[in-house]
Formats: sequence, structure tokens, C-alpha cells
Amino acid sequence: MDEELEKQSLSDEEKWEVLTRPEKLGELLLKHGSLTLQQLEELIKEQEHSGLPFGELILAKGIMSRADLLRALDWQHKSDQVIIESLTELINKHKKED
Repeated sequence: MDEELEKQSLSDEEKWEVLTRPEKLGELLLKHGSLTLQQLEELIKEQEHSGLPFGELILAKGIMSRADLLRALDWQHKSDQVIIESLTELINKHKKED
């Protein structure tokens, strides 16, 4: 990942944004095989037109049960927590070295 960021010639601020960006629900569902790419694209288009939350559209379309959606939201939250904990550890380590 670091080499990938270096090759893209991103500013430090852009690198930070890439590394800390929370994973979107649709990305997570696609990665876990809960959505197909076609479903994701259709949901995104519908969300842009309707303004409804992504999860609500998934339920309305019957793509997932409420329990499965809540499980996916839990995955998303845990993923965000891992990012926060990793960055906190990195920052604290860097402070100790200074």
C-alpha cells in the first residue's frame, strides 16, 4: 500500500485521506460477496436519484435481510475501529520516538 501511494505522487494530506478513509458500506458488501458489482452500481444510481440511505435501499430491494444488514454495519464499524486504533498506536509510537 505504501509503495502504491508513493507511485501516485500524492501529497501527505492526500495520503492521509486514503489511509484513513472509512470503508463505504457498498464497498464492504461487494468485498464480502453480499452484493454484485451490478447491484452496487444500480443502488448507487438509485441513491443519487432518491436520496435514501444506502441500507434502506438494500432492504427495500430485498437484497439482504435486516439482520444481515446489521451484521454488515457491524463489520463496517469494526473496520473503522481498527483504522482508528492503528493510527492512534502509530501516533503514540511516533511521539515516544521524539
